[in-house]
Amino acid sequence: MAESGSSSAEIAHVTPITMNLSDLDVPAAISPSSLSSSFVPIDSVQHAIQLIDENKVFNTDILDYITRAGGTPASPKLAADHRIISVFGSQLTGKLTLLNALFNTKFGVMDEVNRQQTTKGIWLALSPGVNNCVQENRHVSRDQILVMDVEGTDGRERGEDQDFERKAALFAMATSEVLIVNLWETQVGLYQGANMGLLKTVFEVNLSLFGAAKLHKNGPEHKVLLLFVIRDHLGVTPKESLAATITQDLLKIWENLNKPSELANLAFADFFDLAFHTLSHKVLQHDKFLHDVKLLGNRLVDPADKEFLFKPYYHHDIPIEGWTMYAENCWEQIDSNKDLDLPTQQILVAKFKCDEIVNACYDDFLTEFEKVRSEASTAAEDLPDFKRIGSELSVLKESTLASFDHSAAKYNQSVYEQRRSVLDEKVNAKLTEVLSIHSKKLLSSSLKQFAADLGKRPRKGSFTETVSALVDALRLLFAETLAVLSLNGQLNTNEYAESLEAEVAKIIAKQQIIELNAIINKHVKKLTSGLKLSLSTEIANPSETTWDRVLDKFDAIYELTLVKYGNENGVVEFGVGAGEKLNKLALRALEFQSWDALHNVIHSYISKDNLLNILKERFDDKFRYDQNGLPRLYQNAKELEVNFAEAKTYAMKAFPVLTVARLANGAEITPKLDIRDRTLRRKYSSVRAELSDEDYSEKSDEIYSDSENEEEGRRSFAEILSESEKTEVMSKFKREIDAKFVETKRSIIQHVTQIPYYIYLVILVLGWNEFMAVLRNPFFFTLLLVLGAALYVMYQTNLLGPALLVTQRMVDEAVLVGKQKLREFVVDDHGTHLNNLKKMGEGEGSIELDDLEPRLEADE
Repeated sequence: MAESGSSSAEIAHVTPITMNLSDLDVPAAISPSSLSSSFVPIDSVQHAIQLIDENKVFNTDILDYITRAGGTPASPKLAADHRIISVFGSQLTGKLTLLNALFNTKFGVMDEVNRQQTTKGIWLALSPGVNNCVQENRHVSRDQILVMDVEGTDGRERGEDQDFERKAALFAMATSEVLIVNLWETQVGLYQGANMGLLKTVFEVNLSLFGAAKLHKNGPEHKVLLLFVIRDHLGVTPKESLAATITQDLLKIWENLNKPSELANLAFADFFDLAFHTLSHKVLQHDKFLHDVKLLGNRLVDPADKEFLFKPYYHHDIPIEGWTMYAENCWEQIDSNKDLDLPTQQILVAKFKCDEIVNACYDDFLTEFEKVRSEASTAAEDLPDFKRIGSELSVLKESTLASFDHSAAKYNQSVYEQRRSVLDEKVNAKLTEVLSIHSKKLLSSSLKQFAADLGKRPRKGSFTETVSALVDALRLLFAETLAVLSLNGQLNTNEYAESLEAEVAKIIAKQQIIELNAIINKHVKKLTSGLKLSLSTEIANPSETTWDRVLDKFDAIYELTLVKYGNENGVVEFGVGAGEKLNKLALRALEFQSWDALHNVIHSYISKDNLLNILKERFDDKFRYDQNGLPRLYQNAKELEVNFAEAKTYAMKAFPVLTVARLANGAEITPKLDIRDRTLRRKYSSVRAELSDEDYSEKSDEIYSDSENEEEGRRSFAEILSESEKTEVMSKFKREIDAKFVETKRSIIQHVTQIPYYIYLVILVLGWNEFMAVLRNPFFFTLLLVLGAALYVMYQTNLLGPALLVTQRMVDEAVLVGKQKLREFVVDDHGTHLNNLKKMGEGEGSIELDDLEPRLEADE
């Protein structure tokens, strides 16, 4: 019996599909004589279009028809969800009656009077809706269904020419998901009547089409559903028996196929699914026939039906706009009798369509991208909002890919993914241009801020700790911002990260040099201060061990610095994180500048003038003062000569000590580096770059020997004064002390040739009256008492001698100044003296002295 259901629980209706048939630009009627012409439509031309005419010509206007019939120009529903169903069978078996009743199409049916061929070629129609009896509250599939009517087989019009019917069957197999085989109940069990010969051809072609793919493809595979609709089922023979007979015949045909050896193990079920449905007699059981048609419609629209016919692996994974191209390529291959490779055709269609979609999406992307790039290229004083820019880039890319996904996701998955990857790469390539612009801005601003923070680092904490903290913060901020700009890593940012690391390394290297120079300068200042204090004390009282103590002070300060910046292994690293080579260079610079500081301090304290003053002070300490520090008053020449010799000897003891830096053991102080070498001075005057001794050629190591530095180049570090400077100091010192000796001896002679004592008695007798006048005068008497008291106090405090000496010196100095002035006037200035004599001779009573002038000239 035909399939049936409870009529009380079902509501007969049609699942509608929106159509707009009035937009189809085709004629409304045709004449019967046009049936044999190419692309001749049937009676209701608005509802169908000839896909392939009887002359095997493919209609290229298929997509336009489908688009218009789909309801909207873009047909989004049809493009996304569509099904292709083909029907074939013997001619005049009611195929079109079944299609019209099931899919509400309006194919022309057989002329009952003439019983002539109705369908020529292959026709295509979009179903307005599927007749079904699904309950109103049940969910039904809204897939658009395209129905293909294939020219009937075994027709008298073609006779024994089976070429077209085989090609048409092959075309239906290659392009459809469900292949309806329409046959009468009485044809079941027959070979030709049940189209078994044609099905054998279909099986062979299907095996060649999909066999190779079955061997290599994993997961769900493509199949074709063979739906056998058994007409005029009386119910005597159960549907199950009829299905078993057909299945047995099909399996027998499959087993007898000539299969290639590599495909021999493939089973019938690997390629086909079978389904069966019976229909009652259309004329004798019309109502039952319509009900059976609706039950078949249930299996097409109700996914909840256990016998639902549409399975995902029946679909060719080609959207409708690509299916038309795919169908045309398939027919071209079939008609030219070429080997048909359906997977390749599907991929070719997918590639072509996906390329079109890629180009369209990319063009739309470029339009928006130019605005973004123009904004990025515009110079601005303030730093842009990188988060906003990253968000804009992300939205731009996502919208582009979403547009591609919407249009291309329906095609072959591998092609879709490949072309999506191509579009993604093209979009990324353009976005990288904007990323490059903003990354450079980000890099520049980040490096400036890093350099500023590094330059004004706090005093607390070591340099390496500060650098580590700043670098970590910089990397984190840079990476976060770069991640936003690069769409969370979708764009390659290795170049910018590497640039950051390289530039940061350069900044750190520069700052390391600054820090090393600061450490060296700080050490030199500390060393200079300590050496000045030590040397000023030593030169006040030089001895044989003077330079030992100075060198000990130098070594102590130097070693203290080395210990401060050394590690646990005793290696000096300075704590700035520099490399071994730079640390060695800094250590050499520290040593060089330390010795240079010692040299500068020595020569600043011991120069020609300073040495002369030191010798004079030492001489005066012994010559003018006694052992108690009191001024000496020489009474005779012998005492003067003895003290003069002692003072000179005492002063000269400091001369060899202060002219040559020699240790107590007789060795001269010699630095490890020649501080007079100009090459070394250029190299170690400051830490400038990572250089080694080998970086200087022998020519650059040559000592410049100009006339100014010839003598300097011959002197050793320990030789403070040159021989010429020593001679000059000795000469000046001798003249100075000789002058002091002469002056002191003159004062002694003047003291020896003083007024006799009896003269004072004569003065007392002769000046008695004057003395009495003083005593009687209160003012003079008071003055006398004050002077007497002062003399008494000085006598009691042993200051009378120094006071007399000071007075004597004052008198001596006054006499010397007077004599000098008189000598200049009378003796030395002969010209002035002669002029005075001439003036004197011009007056009245002058004496003629002209005869003296030649004598004076002769004396001169």
